[in-house]
Amino acid sequence: DWDYNNDKVTLTYDPKQSTLEKLGETITNLGYTVEVVANPKPEGPATGKPAAKPQQMPVPKNAPEFFTAAITKARAAGKPIVIDFWAEWCGPCKLKKITMAETKVAKALEGVELIFVDLDKHPKLAEAFGVKSIPDVFFINTEGLVVDRLRKFEEAKPFLERLKTVSKKPTPPPAKQPAKGK
Repeated sequence: DWDYNNDKVTLTYDPKQSTLEKLGETITNLGYTVEVVANPKPEGPATGKPAAKPQQMPVPKNAPEFFTAAITKARAAGKPIVIDFWAEWCGPCKLKKITMAETKVAKALEGVELIFVDLDKHPKLAEAFGVKSIPDVFFINTEGLVVDRLRKFEEAKPFLERLKTVSKKPTPPPAKQPAKGK
């Protein structure tokens, strides 16, 4: 999709055909800046590649103390973050009780800052993140980039795969080789 008013392009790619790194490198070599904003389709591939200087996930100025404290703690510890927007009345919002209670998932979550945001108690925070329905779970890597988003209930095995993507350490871009003289 092309947003002509803001000169932005949204790309969706097939991970079987290319990688984020190759796609990002190609776009960067064309002289454009690349930034991962979010994965708009929970079942689809991620979009883009982190820019050379990743953009931090913005923390809204009016965010509640528990939220800002958790983000600050995660950033200081270099931990990825999972933010789960949910509510008591939400039927599919059972990740915490079912999926995250599974032994393997609970173990994997030990290295992640997990933040639960009750939609009924913090509607302005949900609005700031563009949450339109719940569950809505954001996966944010150590660079502060939203690398995945889940908008439904998910069993343990696919959830663990999502956790692997957020827990991966970002690979720095390859150093440019100086041109060889003739």
